[in-house]
Amino acid sequence: MLQATAAAVVLCIALVLLVRRSPTGTSNDPTRGTGFTQVGRDGSVFTVSVPRSKASDEEYLMKVAERLSSQEITAGGSGQISAMIWPDDVPVPKVPPATELDGSMKTQAAGVFINPKLNIKHLIRFRNGETVGEKDFGARP
Repeated sequence: MLQATAAAVVLCIALVLLVRRSPTGTSNDPTRGTGFTQVGRDGSVFTVSVPRSKASDEEYLMKVAERLSSQEITAGGSGQISAMIWPDDVPVPKVPPATELDGSMKTQAAGVFINPKLNIKHLIRFRNGETVGEKDFGARP
């Protein structure tokens, strides 16, 4: 009986250590494991879905866009991207809207433009199709 208990304790400790050392358990990246989804793309413009609870978190939205930009650089591109961001509880278009007349523009939460060569990182937040805030995270042009 004592051996079975000791084996169970060792197994539990091993499982706890594995979970604590997993990439999602130790990452400092706030976008890891939070469920943002790249829904669509047209050239360097991405449509992205984020959890409703993160749709107004500017730092989080910038991290999402930076990850997309980084992936573009890894793939051999310039890293210049635009991310059109919606909360995950509304329909997100696979093809980015081309005009403000597109109905999905009323539900868009934010837009982020990144140009790593010029250190430009600009975020615009929207509510009901109207701009409610803008912020520069990179150098001023």
